Amino acid sequence: MGLFDSIKKGDEKPKRKPPSAVKKGVSPERTDVDVMPLEEDIITKEVIKPQIRYLKKIVVTSYSDLERISDELQEGNIVLVDLTPLEVKPEILEKVAEQLKGMVNALDGQAAKICKQEIKLILVPADIRIAK
Repeated sequence: MGLFDSIKKGDEKPKRKPPSAVKKGVSPERTDVDVMPLEEDIITKEVIKPQIRYLKKIVVTSYSDLERISDELQEGNIVLVDLTPLEVKPEILEKVAEQLKGMVNALDGQAAKICKQEIKLILVPADIRIAK
């Protein structure tokens, strides 16, 4: 007997009614109950709010800019560092680059160069990783 044989013949099986004992045990649906949010739901929504992060560009011209970069990384922001103004001072550029590397390692973040011609770096906090 195939799938369509019962359709072609018009054979329908009568539906069985549930026994009266089952009908008595099942209560009808209540429609007069108001659904109110639980206190836990409200607290959960407050706790799991997405954190707003920023992508900030900082042009480094002196050592004082390093503190600003450190603060931004500690807040969880991504920092684009432009070191091109320091190209004319290679000794300062080298020291700043070493300090940036140490800062990123201390904060468990990552750093990567993003431009070939200019000296631009991207620094990310600990909970973001760079796919290299």
